[in-house]
Amino acid sequence: MVELTEREHQLLRLLVEGASNRVAANEMGIALRTMELHRQKVMQKLGAKSAAQLGYLYAMVEKGEPCATV
Repeated sequence: MVELTEREHQLLRLLVEGASNRVAANEMGIALRTMELHRQKVMQKLGAKSAAQLGYLYAMVEKGEPCATV
């Protein structure tokens, strides 16, 4: 099972809810570039190849199910 930090989980939730990169960065109180790096790390951890896959993988994380590359 993939373990996300609290901040990674927060970022993932914001993106899945439709927040833009800039809005997510502002909400988290971090620079846009820092947010982009966090997003990239989350995508790597979850095996997401696109932002579109994040919604599906987010649901799996919320249910506590193991994530695999989709």
